[in-house]
Amino acid sequence: YLVVLATVQSRRAPRRTHRGAKLTSLCVWLGVTLLVLPFFSFAGVYSNELQVPSCGLSFPRPERAWFKASRIYTLVLGFVVPVCTVCVLYADLLRRLRAVRLCSGAKALGKAKRKVTVLVFAVLAACLL
Repeated sequence: YLVVLATVQSRRAPRRTHRGAKLTSLCVWLGVTLLVLPFFSFAGVYSNELQVPSCGLSFPRPERAWFKASRIYTLVLGFVVPVCTVCVLYADLLRRLRAVRLCSGAKALGKAKRKVTVLVFAVLAACLL
């Protein structure tokens, strides 16, 4: 968004500081840690027949239900939420881009809008694939 619609303003944004970047990074790490905590409670180190230690999940009974729930949890948090977020943010970016108007009605603006639109759809396609 800042690169496409607000390049001049993005350099002067008061929140874009080293302290802000560190705080944002810390919040992301804390959030991700909270999201994976359920898996920590089931994780353990196990040995197979050859006495080779490996990491794995050990769910309580009924294991099948817990395993299915973990797959749904992973699908929702690892795919559905990020894809929906990307789609919503890019749709908002395209909506705001369409609202940009110049007094002169320059052809260059229309060409730039088309390029950005194609780029957005390419990124979305790559994200979905």
